Amino acid sequence: MGRSLLRRAFSENPARLLAAGFFVAALAGAVALALPMCNADGAWHFDTGRLFVAVSAVCVTGLDPIGVGAALSPAGLAALALLAQLGGLGIMTAGTFLFVALGRSLSVTEERSVSSSLGEIRPRDVRRVLVGTFAFTFLWEVAGALFLAARLHSAHHGYASFARSAGHGAFLSVMSFCNAGFSPLPDSFASFAWDPAMTLGSAFLALVGGVGFVVHANLLSLRPWRRVRSARGRLSLNSRLVLEGLALFGAVDVVAFFLLERHGAFAGLGGFSAFCASVFHAVSARASGFAIAPAETFSPAVQFLTGLRAFVGAAPGSTGGGVKTTTMFVLAAAVAAMFARREVPELHERSLPRRMVNDALAIFSFGLCAVFATALALLCFERPEPDRVFPLVFESVSAYANNGLSMDGTTASLGEPSRLVLCAVMLAGRIGPATLVLTLFRPHLADRSKRYPEENVVVG
Repeated sequence: MGRSLLRRAFSENPARLLAAGFFVAALAGAVALALPMCNADGAWHFDTGRLFVAVSAVCVTGLDPIGVGAALSPAGLAALALLAQLGGLGIMTAGTFLFVALGRSLSVTEERSVSSSLGEIRPRDVRRVLVGTFAFTFLWEVAGALFLAARLHSAHHGYASFARSAGHGAFLSVMSFCNAGFSPLPDSFASFAWDPAMTLGSAFLALVGGVGFVVHANLLSLRPWRRVRSARGRLSLNSRLVLEGLALFGAVDVVAFFLLERHGAFAGLGGFSAFCASVFHAVSARASGFAIAPAETFSPAVQFLTGLRAFVGAAPGSTGGGVKTTTMFVLAAAVAAMFARREVPELHERSLPRRMVNDALAIFSFGLCAVFATALALLCFERPEPDRVFPLVFESVSAYANNGLSMDGTTASLGEPSRLVLCAVMLAGRIGPATLVLTLFRPHLADRSKRYPEENVVVG
């Protein structure tokens, strides 16, 4: 009886299955990280610190209150990388791929859940996209692990041991591609500030992972050399906006970091290394969460810009977080249509449906409300001095956007109530507002069909 009710609840509302997967993975990860074999001191540690790290890994955030490099054993770091891998690919994506690999057919519920977690794909394409996603991820992460391990072994003191360089190379490759932000070193990427190969290699993996698997599939489907135009394929509007957002926001971020921090946080680096650091932090502000220079060493303008970029985030259906770049493009098109007195927003000679504009507005508004509510809760629990207010607000943005950057060791200094609040907001940011609302509330068809008389309200 109980099992049938549970099955019906998930089949009628696939969003619940997706949300439940993240909750179960986070709890299982907390138990795994608490095991003596996963801790450097060989003791049992089931506390809010391990729970926070597990949630942060599953949500590919990277906020770290315990210092995982020193607190966890090699087995613990491997478990952390697995949690980040599950979170980066998506719980439903990873679990359903396992069923596909075992030859099991997909149910309608599973197809709908995976299609929503990967992006706007048709349920009938789920199997093909799943296989392509895992192959794509595996190839990039293996290539990244080999490159980073070889560089560590050949150019950095302390990595003379092949096992150490291979382990850290694989760990950093997974964390970079998944935009998770955990580092086995206490200073994140500061030790590699003088090595453009390490910084640019990690940034490139983060960019590839943050573009979105559906966009990669679209790009691979193009055949520009075909003579027949219909056989060449077409770059979808979603893919075009993702790539334009990557170029536009990326260029602005790199220029801002270089001009404002060349003689600031990057003053000790040479010109080329400072430029590479700017590229690295432009990507980090977007989603990855690694840092060459601590956020508190940046100028106030760059700190504010970093918070904004974290909130915007990466592409939908990717390993990155935030409200997503396409959301911002849709909102911008809606505003432009309002000023131009057009009924329908347009982008690249395509009309945007009203439902999409409403979704974008809801996602953006939910994100702002979540950040405000989280910041208010942290301020109430922590009762900070005036100079600690902005770091707590920054932490709230970083947690909801699954970014992972922190200021002045804020994450480690938080009390248990604040940590639990951040766990909740990290899960909300990773699951997404639409899935979260569908998990808590079941829409009724009668409510959707009901229409009331229209009446104007003065706005603006």
